Amino acid sequence: METRSVRHGYTTGAQGNRLHYLDYGGDGTTMICMHGVIGNAWNWDAVASGIGDRRRVVALDYRGYGESQWSPSHDYRTSDHAADLTALVESLGEDTVDLMGSSWGALVAIQYAAENPGRVGRIVVVDVEASFSQSETDLFPRPTSHADHAEVRTGLGFAFPNAPEEMLELTALTSFGPVDGGRLAPKHDPYFFERWPFRSDDHWERLKGMETPALLVHAEDSFVNFDVMAQMAHRMRNATLVQVKNSTHVVPVDNPDGLVEELLLFL
Repeated sequence: METRSVRHGYTTGAQGNRLHYLDYGGDGTTMICMHGVIGNAWNWDAVASGIGDRRRVVALDYRGYGESQWSPSHDYRTSDHAADLTALVESLGEDTVDLMGSSWGALVAIQYAAENPGRVGRIVVVDVEASFSQSETDLFPRPTSHADHAEVRTGLGFAFPNAPEEMLELTALTSFGPVDGGRLAPKHDPYFFERWPFRSDDHWERLKGMETPALLVHAEDSFVNFDVMAQMAHRMRNATLVQVKNSTHVVPVDNPDGLVEELLLFL
């Protein structure tokens, strides 16, 4: 399949780890986009196309994901990703950036913005709650590998029932890679089949009084509680909450056009 022009970039993270990112170019302030726990940088491909006349879009592969280096000691806390984000911002040479995160990525954005308020112009929080009742190991079952590309596509079709065909194909091609035995496995550290570190997070105090202009986005068909996101918006001083229809949890994959529509109004 064909993809729009994008540059692969690499930098060094907070612990000397190699980080990979996608630089889509575009006009205006740099917006750094961050994926969720089973995603990677390519999740933002369609969104990058939709906002390229408003922002330069850079999408990060977290440590342990995509083409970025895994942590041998499983240092995968939200604070670890925020430290890597700090390193990325420095390497890009930007005084201020905008941030957008989906799920776990939104928590990273919140933590960075709370700790560096002068360096964040705007923040977009996509479909996440500020704290969790589930434990780090209370995970839903997921196949650790697939027999072939067709099986990957079938699984993604169930996960993202509204996604454009091009986005499903791109996700299949970029989120799964070959492993021993001739199968295809998600391109992340297998640690994330066992533990999701962000489940121990609590970001409510970071939201309190946050003045950074913020857009909170809830997915209509998500398990994330709309009322909780409304409470999050209420805690912040300059936040707007919207809902994207026809989308499950990973909005930039399942309904990128709906997300772009809200982003263009906000940006």
